[in-house]
Amino acid sequence: MPGPKVKCKVNTCNHWMNGDLCAAGNIDIIHEEEGKMAQNPEQTQCKTFYARRGLANLLGSLDNVNWGGLVSNTFLPGGELYPSVTCIVNTCTYWAEGNHCKAEKIDVVGVNADESQDTNCFTFKRKS
Repeated sequence: MPGPKVKCKVNTCNHWMNGDLCAAGNIDIIHEEEGKMAQNPEQTQCKTFYARRGLANLLGSLDNVNWGGLVSNTFLPGGELYPSVTCIVNTCTYWAEGNHCKAEKIDVVGVNADESQDTNCFTFKRKS
């Protein structure tokens, strides 16, 4: 199942790229509080967030880079990066069996975030 287009505004993450692109190979969207499923976007988070804090942190996040998309985007500016998305927030309308996201695109927000709890999946829409 192809993942959604990801627009990421978390400018302090190692995976963030100009144009609000995400260079991660996979992102994990989870609920903020263990044992409680999210009821609104503020109760979600991007667990893949990796703070941009020097070389050690950069090296620590290299195991989750979308190398093919990154190389393609470098040589074809304006291209898109499509990380796979694993979402365990089953209270969301876009959640699908197997922890997939069936939204066409998702917006991850958290400008100036220091940790994953400062990020949110702004696309979250509670199931009715």
